[in-house]
Formats: sequence, C-alpha cells, structure tokens
Amino acid sequence: GMLKPFDEALKELGVDKELSILSVQSGYPSPKIINLVLRRVGGLTFQFEASASRPEIVEATRALLTERGVKKLDALLVTHCHGDHAGSAGVIAGFGREAGDRAPIYLHSAAFRSLTHPTPSFLNETYEIFLSRCHWGLREYNTLSDQEMIENALRKRFRGYFTRTPKRALRFVDHGEVPDGILAVPTPGHSQDCVLYFDSALGVAVPGDTIICTGRPEAPESWDFVIPIFTVGGQSYSMAYERYLRTIRHLRVFFSRHRVRAVLPPHGRFAVTEPLAWVQFAERYFEGIYRAFLDDFLADKSRGSREEPFRACDLNPYIPSAGAHPVSTPSHVFGMLCTLADEGYLELDEDMHTRQILFRLLEMPPESYVHDLLQTDPGPVPLFH
Repeated sequence: GMLKPFDEALKELGVDKELSILSVQSGYPSPKIINLVLRRVGGLTFQFEASASRPEIVEATRALLTERGVKKLDALLVTHCHGDHAGSAGVIAGFGREAGDRAPIYLHSAAFRSLTHPTPSFLNETYEIFLSRCHWGLREYNTLSDQEMIENALRKRFRGYFTRTPKRALRFVDHGEVPDGILAVPTPGHSQDCVLYFDSALGVAVPGDTIICTGRPEAPESWDFVIPIFTVGGQSYSMAYERYLRTIRHLRVFFSRHRVRAVLPPHGRFAVTEPLAWVQFAERYFEGIYRAFLDDFLADKSRGSREEPFRACDLNPYIPSAGAHPVSTPSHVFGMLCTLADEGYLELDEDMHTRQILFRLLEMPPESYVHDLLQTDPGPVPLFH
C-alpha cells in the first residue's frame, strides 16, 4: 500500500498530465538509474535533478525531453550536489536555448563547488572518502599512497561527472531563492546540502537521496525502503548521524502538517503514497542498529570483556541489514558510535598512522537512547519559498 509503481501512482492522483518520470542511467555502479521529474504547470516547465555529465546520459536526457515536446526548461531544481543528481545541470539547463543561455539552477549553497570547480572539489572529496573508510576500520591510511588515491578507479570514473558551471547560473534555495509554487525543505544527513522539494498544488514531493526505495515491480514482496549512505563531504564524525536523525523528525512533522500525497524517490521504481510509513521505517532502522549494538555486540562474550576496544566495522556481522549494505551500514554505525562518544558513553581514539577509530565502552548508554532521540522535538521545520 505505501509504495506504488510511478505510472500507477501519478494516474491515481490525477497528476499524470503535469508530472512525468524520466529514468536515465546514473553513471554509478549502484544505483544504476536516476529518476528525473518533469513538471509542467501553468505554461512553465521545471525539471528536478540532472544526471551525470556523460555524453550518452546527456543525449538520453535530451531525447526524453524532446520526445515529451519540451521546448526549453524554465527552471532546473537539484536536491544535492552529487554527480547523479547535479552533474549535467549546467548542460541540461541550456536545453533548447542559445549557447550560454540557461534556465536558473536551484540548489542548496553548501556544496555548489562541485559545479564551479569539479576537479579540485572531487580530488578533495576523494581524500575525505578514503579517510572515512579508515575511520570506519575498512582501510589503513598509512598503507595508501598518494598515487593509489589519485589513480583510484572511483576517482577515474567520477572525474567527468560534473560539467563546470559558473556560480552566476546558480540560485541558492537556502538564501530564499525558490521558484513560485515550490517549497524547499533542507534535509541534511546523506549529504550536508540535501533538500526536499514540495509542490503544494499537486501535493507531490521530490526528496533526493533522503528517501530511496528498492525492489522489482513484478515482485511486490521485494519492495522496500533503503537508508542512504552518509557521505563525508564536510561531515565528520557524528555530524551526518545527528543531521539525518533530525531530518527524520522534521519530516515526521512536515508530512503530518502538509498534504503530501506522494513522494517521488530518485532511485527505485516506486512512488511513496504514505510518507509517514517511511518515517516509521527510518525510526525502526536506527533503533534496530542501536539494539544490535547493545543486545548483540556488547553482550557477545566471545569478544572478551565488554571494555575491549572495537571499530565501527566490527559491528557489521551483528546488524541484520549489514550484509546488504557493506558501505552504507558502517557509515550509519560509525555516526551512532561517535554520537555516543560525544555523550560520554564511549571513548573515541584515532590511531595517528592507520587513522582507524577505536571505541571503548566507558558506561552503558540508556536502553532507550535512540528511541528518545527520535522522539525529541526537532524545533521548527526549516522551509524556504
């Protein structure tokens, strides 16, 4: 009931004339597809998201716009500055226009440098990505040569994902520049610049990677939500965890107060027709990780004493979903452990050479710590319009 294939959901809501989903390659090994959203209301055409700036993806996007009779875009709205959501923004915003002319590109101001100078931005992010893998205990920093980082397959693959786009083409939603009829809600956590866009007239939200789903349309038992990785750009230690948990609380308030009839995730094949079901899923997920830490990991006698030092990745085997998310789950676990260290329940030490972070139990945290955190009033929902 809470997830419906896109076409079916848009038809049922009576918005299939105004909205269409354009699915194109993301350029990433996983998830392979990104859903762009085309909105045509009152003679204006808006597109949400722009995939990676690879020639074949740009071509496919242009072909889909042409096929739908789009002459030009009046606005391009980006949920966050990752390659599969913003990479080709500067090119796609120019669709159907003279060279150098673009539709305004709307985004949050926290990460726009991926667009204004992609190569140095991505070089910097590469080092942060490697460092985070060391923090979680998956790599050792002193064994990585500069050459290995620069030559890394990830870095090579992503090098061409962003087309350099000048700042004057950008409009920052968190500075109050938002197109008429759209609300922008900051939803940091997956990245620091995540935004959810809400069209109040149609009752439809475009959430970026904050809300993603999985499953094969022909197998309803496979339909489900997935919590995204906490990415590291400008988010160290406990920052992403605290932000994402506050985002969950803000969205609970937002979905309760606004008539959100459907959420259109960028990955997966389904619309979310009961947004509060996602809130409950996300709360259960983070409470589940905490329970696994308290009830299974700390209670495991084979580890020796409870005071033995440990790394975030040591919890992987204890977490039901860890097998499915070998990189996402350690990012969530690490954020939780850093938060418990902030509170004084754990000690946190970083090895100067390996840059691995070792945690040690100082005092048992309360059974209901994460539950209580998720019930705390998050304060007013930040809204820009």
